[in-house]
Amino acid sequence: MKITIAKKASNDTQVVFFVQEDAGEIVDFKGEKHQLTIRYEKNACIIYCGLGLRENCTTAIIRRGAAKAIQKAMELKRTSVSLIPPKKKKCAGKCSEASLEGAILGAYSFAKYKSEKPSGIKKIELVDPTVTPGRAKQIQALCESVFYARDLVNDNAHVVTPAHLAAEARKLGSASNITTTILDQKELKKKGLGLLYAVGQGSPYPPHLIIMEYTGAAKSKKTTAIVGKGITFDSGGQNLKPSGHIETMRCDMAGAAAAFGLIRALGILKPKINVVAVVPAAHNAIGSTTYFPGDIYKSYSGKTVEIGNTDAEGRLAMADAFSYCQKKYKPSELIDLATLTGGILYALGDTIAGLFSNDDTMSEKLFEAGERTFERLWRFPIYEEHIEAMKSDFADLKNIPKLKRGHAGSITAAAFLREFVDTIPWAHLDIAGTGFNESEPRGEMPKYATGFGIRLLMDYLTHEEK
Repeated sequence: MKITIAKKASNDTQVVFFVQEDAGEIVDFKGEKHQLTIRYEKNACIIYCGLGLRENCTTAIIRRGAAKAIQKAMELKRTSVSLIPPKKKKCAGKCSEASLEGAILGAYSFAKYKSEKPSGIKKIELVDPTVTPGRAKQIQALCESVFYARDLVNDNAHVVTPAHLAAEARKLGSASNITTTILDQKELKKKGLGLLYAVGQGSPYPPHLIIMEYTGAAKSKKTTAIVGKGITFDSGGQNLKPSGHIETMRCDMAGAAAAFGLIRALGILKPKINVVAVVPAAHNAIGSTTYFPGDIYKSYSGKTVEIGNTDAEGRLAMADAFSYCQKKYKPSELIDLATLTGGILYALGDTIAGLFSNDDTMSEKLFEAGERTFERLWRFPIYEEHIEAMKSDFADLKNIPKLKRGHAGSITAAAFLREFVDTIPWAHLDIAGTGFNESEPRGEMPKYATGFGIRLLMDYLTHEEK
């Protein structure tokens, strides 16, 4: 996709944004939020996009409106579009950037397996010379990294295996500022990552631990660790998932995909920060060599874990990744993204991710980044009784709680993870609802893989630089 900046629209398809107060002269168009009206004027197709009342107009509304408008242009089989942002003095540059970001994100489609490929949007022209070409390229690079993550999740599970993710990491590691380390199944066993090894031991696609280091500030002692859950397909193991749930379980590596997308974006944008991304990648299979409910396995940290349910496997893989990352790379803070619990959907639906943390300052900064990017978060507590609920009668911990089935499932899962965090700030993002959208598209959030978390984390990591 080509992105250009112009003073005047040059394409015959144009998206023009209006708040309600300025929409009065356009017939049958009130400028209500996300209202779209198409007109053909002077050999041009004009898509009017409403933003609602001026005082209520936000960059989130503009972003979503731009995505919906670009999707309308795609329905009309248009390939080149000019964006004419709203005249809103209070956020002039931000409004234009939001419209560009929304348009690019909204143009995504996954057509790898379609016989007839859609034409798609090939060129977007932003009509605002106050936005520099360099800034437009940054927005494009970030959005295309979101596309990269969406593609990883949407592709077939027999394609995106742990070995495939390892190969993708090596490709990203070809950049001068990214270093990649891969631990294969033999090394996992040798080094004692017993939980990750157990989760993946029954699969024909062996588990890997994938580490990608981005160094943008070599003299800085601060490094942020990002751990992304990488269960490339989750059958549930011996506790097999039923029909109605198992069909979309390729999405169980959405956290890993976000980590990959973030590293890709960092390699292109080169901010002055340091990040180590760690992905425990495994296929939770069912078969003669899969791990057993009731058995006890030793983690990399030395803590033992009784398996109460083989479908609570993500927290096992993440636990070993936490411990290995902290011991080997000594990060200043750790953030994890995981499609960890279905329970988070009952609390927050599929538009907001759960936030759990041991640090108030970190939580506040993540929340604010979520508000700016509209990848929103809401914080939950972890109390002593939640931690106690994860204790086992036979081992140090159990991977499911003693509480009545379904009670506080998202919190107790986070409590389990917390047992593997040392004395550093930590935040767990439960993206089971937001990482994969089984509803209809919501503007910049498409159906199926969303790429949730990449824009959020980039904003969190670089906000102080801006």
